[in-house]
Amino acid sequence: MDIITFQRGDKTALTKNFSLYEFECPCGCTAQMIDRELVEKMQALRDKLGKKVKVTSGYRCVKHNASKDVGGSKQSRHLYGIAADWRTDNRSVNPVALGILAQKAGFGGIGIYWHSKAAIVHTDTRGGKATWLCTTPGQYPSTTYNAFILPTIKQGCSGAANRSATIMLQKLLKVKADGSFGPGTTAALMDAQRKHGLVADGICGPKSWTALSGAVKYL
Repeated sequence: MDIITFQRGDKTALTKNFSLYEFECPCGCTAQMIDRELVEKMQALRDKLGKKVKVTSGYRCVKHNASKDVGGSKQSRHLYGIAADWRTDNRSVNPVALGILAQKAGFGGIGIYWHSKAAIVHTDTRGGKATWLCTTPGQYPSTTYNAFILPTIKQGCSGAANRSATIMLQKLLKVKADGSFGPGTTAALMDAQRKHGLVADGICGPKSWTALSGAVKYL
């Protein structure tokens, strides 16, 4: 971890494609901070994507983090300059693919957000591991217990994390995203698996997630 402190509006380049001001707190405060390791990992991902990346939230001061619009955790890694929320600038890569790529890049904390207000990935450089999914604002079911960031799901699965994963799968399959893994979702998944040269078993595990999200194109 290599924390850089800077003043608002500083356009100094950190890497080939990222500059300090892109990570500043938007509330108007002056003192800013960001972790060089975080930015370097994001640059490596940008190189793989070959697409411009938009930082939607970098450093947050205590006041901005606690504001009604943000509602950030009191332990948010954004407060310490070691986190960023981001997406591709043209929104051409979905957040599931970005989350999978972020895990491959070795980020400590990764959250996939895909709901009416956001389609982004959160990445941070905490020392441990924490992964979560968010398909409803304010709800963050954990997947930290899995080796892969998304759980393996199939028809009839239950639980908060599985429901969020099912919603994300349904968005990828372009079927009704209601969080219920029923026969219709199974049929759509099997059809997609066949199109991607996978075993059409109706079970969405790491290989299916990687193929269906499009992450495989960047690995």
